[in-house]
Amino acid sequence: MKWKSHLEIADAVSDQLDLPNHLRKILRQGSIQPDQEGDKTVIRDRRGIVLRRRMRHHRAARRFIKGLLWKARIAHLEGREEDAIWCLGRALHYVQDRSVRTGPFGWFHDRREAEIGRKPVPFEAVLLGERASASSPYFIDLCLRSLSPKRGTGSAIHQASMLSSAIAFAVLADPNPNRSRANELEGSQRRCSHLLLPLSLGTAMVAIIIGLSLEEALLVLASLPISLTALMLDSRMLALRDEIRWYVPAQESGSI
Repeated sequence: MKWKSHLEIADAVSDQLDLPNHLRKILRQGSIQPDQEGDKTVIRDRRGIVLRRRMRHHRAARRFIKGLLWKARIAHLEGREEDAIWCLGRALHYVQDRSVRTGPFGWFHDRREAEIGRKPVPFEAVLLGERASASSPYFIDLCLRSLSPKRGTGSAIHQASMLSSAIAFAVLADPNPNRSRANELEGSQRRCSHLLLPLSLGTAMVAIIIGLSLEEALLVLASLPISLTALMLDSRMLALRDEIRWYVPAQESGSI
């Protein structure tokens, strides 16, 4: 997208967030910083040599965008609002650029961006993003998975505006969940880490040992569903850890 579009989306999102003037300026600047200076990414060439190259904006990895959003969220939790808005603006730049389809060999890229630049930011898309937003790492993942390049310029500016608004509200939402939600997160993590996961792993190991000692293949096979359950519980623990981090800075985790 052209700077004009990035800046106008930043202004629309700032209006809905009711940001003070100094933070509005930071969001605007952050939203065009990747075009001004560029971000570097580490890749390996065919010979296995590690290289640092400028990030391709229309193909920025979702993992890279998610990393910027986590930086923004953590800064927000720690009260570093300027850092939070700066990282958010940079992340939204890539979200907006990834909404535009470049076409084969980029032939239609400039024309599409010029046409998008002539379109106003759809206010209804910004409102839709705000209303749909949920402050959760799961919601961020959902937004990034739904991000896809659009052939139509109207669809591209609509998606860019909606996702920018939804993500901004998710990242800058109240960092403190209600007490019942905090208790639920803590209780779930304790059950997974102290009871369910050790029990599943122990049961699977016992079944494998007995099956091997008795040369009973069925017992060994019976341990597979239990092992799968343990892996699912481990994934659940990681998800809970992420959600707790979304609400509490690392140095305060445990006091949620």
